[in-house]
Amino acid sequence: MGGIGVVTNPHSRRNRRQPHLVERLAYILGDRDRLAQPRDRAGMEDVARRFMERDIDVLCINGGDGTGHVVLSAFAAVYGQRPLPMLALLRGGTMNTVAHGLGIKGKPSELLDRVVSKYHEGKPFQLAERNLLCVDGRHYGFMFGNGFISNFLALYYEARDPSPASAMALLGRSLSSAMVGGSLVKRLLRPLEAQVSLDGETWPAVDYIALAAGTVDDLGFGFRPFWAAPDNPGKVHCLGFNCPPGAVVAELYRFYRGLPTKNPAIFDQLAHEMRIEANCPLDYMVDGDFHHGGQVLVLRAGPRVRFIVS
Repeated sequence: MGGIGVVTNPHSRRNRRQPHLVERLAYILGDRDRLAQPRDRAGMEDVARRFMERDIDVLCINGGDGTGHVVLSAFAAVYGQRPLPMLALLRGGTMNTVAHGLGIKGKPSELLDRVVSKYHEGKPFQLAERNLLCVDGRHYGFMFGNGFISNFLALYYEARDPSPASAMALLGRSLSSAMVGGSLVKRLLRPLEAQVSLDGETWPAVDYIALAAGTVDDLGFGFRPFWAAPDNPGKVHCLGFNCPPGAVVAELYRFYRGLPTKNPAIFDQLAHEMRIEANCPLDYMVDGDFHHGGQVLVLRAGPRVRFIVS
């Protein structure tokens, strides 16, 4: 057996607040050489090569959604066509949307202890499979969004202490602003002009307030707009919002319940590939991490990965 490897994000807010957590994780793991704290993308790829050479069975990620995105982007680049190890998310970040959507609960040390114990006792893991989402051929994650989605997250991260409570407060302020056409909603809803094609079929609209895609159902804060993704391996659930803000507000309940939208101006479709051709460079987020792209972005369903749920 190749063993377990742990990647921890030294820059994560939660890890900075708990400086002794890394020592605790190393103690539980029992092999300090298999616990890595890379400082940048080059260091992350070095770790991926080292873990691949050791043929590790389980990759534990101590960080949130953004850390997972950075780790998986590096590992996907290094592993290429080789299958990735089983993934264990340790919920060590501010946003743990992917772990939450999979029903993974607990503190980082508790989660690692469960994985290590089961692994060495030879007990089977309960697994959940999802496809990675590949954005622009180099960014890997599970959730993509621009327009009001990425703008909302940017405002959320500006808070002194981002938390579910501050997210709900920001959502309430946004809804109130949308009702009266206030400055906050205008900041959130910068229009985007783009042509969007899914598997070669072009959507009829060109004006959007947001585009989104996911291979997990949960986008965060309990909303599940990508409800069809888990049951459709190899496909991406894509959304396009060619509608006024009030229409989005009217659909929030359905997104929260994981139901299909009823508004014809909100495009809702599964595809292997989503191609966006915009009239200006695109800013977007992948799993809560922000990127600046060109005028053309291509999103594809990436390799299948296995999560340890329990």
